[in-house]
Amino acid sequence: MNKYQTSDKTRRALIGAAGELAAEEGFSTITTRKIAERSGENIGSIHYHFGSKEKLFEVTLLAACRSWITHPLAEILVDCNLQSKKGQAEAIIRAITRVTNLLFDRDIPGWHCRVVFQVMQTDNNLRDLFSATVMDEELEQIGKLLNAIDPTLSEELRLQHFLLLFIPLYFHADYRSAILQRLGKEEYSEEYLETLRDSCIRQALMRYHLPVE
Repeated sequence: MNKYQTSDKTRRALIGAAGELAAEEGFSTITTRKIAERSGENIGSIHYHFGSKEKLFEVTLLAACRSWITHPLAEILVDCNLQSKKGQAEAIIRAITRVTNLLFDRDIPGWHCRVVFQVMQTDNNLRDLFSATVMDEELEQIGKLLNAIDPTLSEELRLQHFLLLFIPLYFHADYRSAILQRLGKEEYSEEYLETLRDSCIRQALMRYHLPVE
């Protein structure tokens, strides 16, 4: 294994360890020693590869958000005509389907969702980073859709409606372990996720009096 491959492997191990620990207990209590022990690397490698523990945390959060960043909502909705009921319905279907796919992608480590959940609990630079890289854009795009559906909605109510669209999906992702334990399963089945997605879509379309196929 060459030097570059070894270095990349070390970085991935440190990011994975920081992500797993953050998912379990949040970033605030994580020490460099815990990260080193979990990753199997030495403490010095954290500073060598990232400069500081705080920078590692930022890179870890961005890793958890990578799929959202590389699949921006604006691209998903670009050809939806938001001035028509049919286009609005299509936009809602695409937006909810996208969130479902991103949250429950089996190729993505489970700690990704939990890291974001933990970050959202604390007012600090990591939450600011998440807002700047993901949430602000999500809110802007859904805000345009909601404004097209109902121009009378205040900014406060647009946020409320944004949450109503996706909360069942976020809940199933954030509390995955407890829900799966209750279901007696290790993973959500495809049928379960499809039903969850379709239920969110149908409720949204009915709420806004949009065509339901």
